[in-house]
Amino acid sequence: MDEKLKKDQAIRKEVRDFYDQIATGEKQVETSPEKLQESLGYDPKWLQQIPEQAQLGLSCGNPLDHVLLLPGQTLLDLGSGAGLDVFMARLKHPDAGAIYGVDRLDRMVQRALKVRDQKGFRDVFFEVGELTELPFADQSFDYVISNCVINLEPDTQKVYEEIFRVLRRGGRFVVSDIVLKKPLPQALRERKDLHGT
Repeated sequence: MDEKLKKDQAIRKEVRDFYDQIATGEKQVETSPEKLQESLGYDPKWLQQIPEQAQLGLSCGNPLDHVLLLPGQTLLDLGSGAGLDVFMARLKHPDAGAIYGVDRLDRMVQRALKVRDQKGFRDVFFEVGELTELPFADQSFDYVISNCVINLEPDTQKVYEEIFRVLRRGGRFVVSDIVLKKPLPQALRERKDLHGT
């Protein structure tokens, strides 16, 4: 196994472990999820309709501000976690087609499914899968969104190739993420505790 592949797998494991602890409640974000989401432009009237179990405070933006799902159009949320943006999309666009979330963690998907079933969200689905190998057919979605997730995957080029593959012709990709203006110092890049943030 070459060195880059080994390093990428180590980063994926660190990220997986970090978010698995959030999914189980062993770790929590340091700020109020509700206050964070409101500061990012999430409307409190919609947030009130989504159970706390889906509001983990993991967003870094609000991609849904740039989504207008027409009746029957479909959406995929990459790294959907406990389902906040999926549920928000359904509430804001009740006539849209199927809305999917995909997350690499089974615990996050199970958490999202529990919320979906408790609240009776229709045409909302969650799948376990990697951003680099999305479990969907070519040209499946009118929109693909991502909220603070792509930066967690070392092979971002493959992620963008997968997004292009699953988007329909004329489809839209809306991303909110963290980007660097200059490279991080080596000491910070090697800090395992920062890979999940």
